[in-house]
Amino acid sequence: MTTYNQIAGRRVNFLSSDPTYIDTNSDGQVWYNSTTATLKSWLPFGAWASGGNMNTASYYLGGSGTSNTAALGLSGSTPPGAISGKTESYNGIAWTNQPTMNTARLVLTGSGSPTATLAFSGETATAASAASESWNGSTWTNTPSMNTARASTAGSGAQTAALCFGGSTFSGTFLASSESYNGTSWTNTPSLNTARNYLMGSSVGTNTAALAFGGLNPGLTGATESYNGTAWTTSPSVLNTLRSRGGGAGTQTAALMFGGYVAAATSGATELWNGTSWASSPASMATARLNFAGGGTQTSAFAGGGSIAPGIVANTEEWNFGVYSYTAAAWASGGNLPAALNGITSFGTQTATIAFGGGYPTATLSYNGTSWSTLPATVANGTYYAGAAGVSTAALKIAGEYSGTSYATGVESWNGSTWTSSPSINTGRSFNAANGTQTAAVTTGGGTSPSPGGSNSTEIWNSSAWTASGNYPASRNGMYSIGTQTATLCFGGGTNISAVSTASNTFNGSTWTSAPNMNTARTMLGGAGTQTAGLAFGGVIPGVTSAAESYNGTAWTNITSLSTARRSYGSSGSQTAALYAGGDAGPASTNATEEWTGDVATATSKTLTTS
Repeated sequence: MTTYNQIAGRRVNFLSSDPTYIDTNSDGQVWYNSTTATLKSWLPFGAWASGGNMNTASYYLGGSGTSNTAALGLSGSTPPGAISGKTESYNGIAWTNQPTMNTARLVLTGSGSPTATLAFSGETATAASAASESWNGSTWTNTPSMNTARASTAGSGAQTAALCFGGSTFSGTFLASSESYNGTSWTNTPSLNTARNYLMGSSVGTNTAALAFGGLNPGLTGATESYNGTAWTTSPSVLNTLRSRGGGAGTQTAALMFGGYVAAATSGATELWNGTSWASSPASMATARLNFAGGGTQTSAFAGGGSIAPGIVANTEEWNFGVYSYTAAAWASGGNLPAALNGITSFGTQTATIAFGGGYPTATLSYNGTSWSTLPATVANGTYYAGAAGVSTAALKIAGEYSGTSYATGVESWNGSTWTSSPSINTGRSFNAANGTQTAAVTTGGGTSPSPGGSNSTEIWNSSAWTASGNYPASRNGMYSIGTQTATLCFGGGTNISAVSTASNTFNGSTWTSAPNMNTARTMLGGAGTQTAGLAFGGVIPGVTSAAESYNGTAWTNITSLSTARRSYGSSGSQTAALYAGGDAGPASTNATEEWTGDVATATSKTLTTS
């Protein structure tokens, strides 16, 4: 094997922190960060990756946010044309429904963070809107109206220092005017040089340092203008792909343009702005779209929902650009549970997990990435082998087993501090596969009465009731599922511990479809991740196994085995950062926790500074 020393003529630098770089001559430099134990390189690259689906497929949304793990989707329209007023927040894993806006509208603009956003402009069914309202993370409050009612604008800045520019009136007149908000009132500011609507802007810039690009007037334009607080200046550089109705992110000197409408088609093209010119990225979005919620920075952006040709989507894509990190794949010991527990269930991320059930049937346990603690909240419907859906601050506990063949229908909702009774599922079951969010979950299979060996019934949750949906292709219990209600991957299971399966299937919200089989048949297993980036590990084959596999949407690949073979444990996290805790290690239960660090090279969304 050729070594880096032979290729580059020098050894890999061994450093305690990431270095700084002066110019692009540093592209391709490699170093080992001894503090984080990762091999890194600086590459000017970017990539789009699949994220969690929005709860409601919408288009003509507004968006705000500071990264692809801290975002909001604002209002928009849902078929067959209703203006929703909905708000959804995104944490990089799942979207969560929030209180609706005071003024429901289309094509509005947002600026700020997910806990401090200002939403302004837009269009109702009958008029352009001058409405402005602020969000504090839990409540929308009306703020002073804009001077000019307008829709299809762009914006930049923060909740108390925002800039709105361009757009159009309800009658279709293109606008060049701009307005600045100081937390108290809107003030007219200098106009753009090119009047236009459906334009994009530097979403996390400031109200005195903004960038406007693209749009319509009446044809597509790639015009780019920068604002310094006094005047707009047109740049000689225009977008490489002329378009409107797309997403903008970043600052005046480091912006990102993605998606949108080109001549008679949707686009997934991505471009980066360096303060002087636009450069096309070879990485296009997986789903070309327009009229979506977007925002973030040049190194960490998001696109959620929107319209395609034809139809409306709920899926999310996340953009990363920066340092490439290579972390060796491994399972490592984490903090022990307070006791050896079998039959527990967990949900969340590797550093924010909630577990319940098993030997502590009414207790709620919390893991912070280092240690477990017992929370004061108790589970009313204490069971073993239950299903769960959601994240550590918003989840559902679904059914489970009391003892022997006594199967529960009870469901409880978790808000991050307390459990509350929720409408029951229709069929009591245990060892049921479950996934999704607190407001859009799915559960399938499991032991039921009169089918303790396994059921094929599937139920979906719409935040108010459970409804029977498409049956799983086979009757099984002990399966595991990951993903969202409309993008699920379910795998493994069996009718007993000696009749186990390698099968996996996907679910789109109504129908199950066969997917590639796992390499190792097993039941009572665990898993983590999404429909196209998942893990399966442990279980019974019929003896307990330590085998682990990774799934990329096309095939299963064997990966490093667990340190301790076990079944019936809590598992949660992602394909590159997962954990499992407790379970039956055969012949006894265990309190051990193990954490997985994936072997996939990832972008850290970090911009190195100059020196």
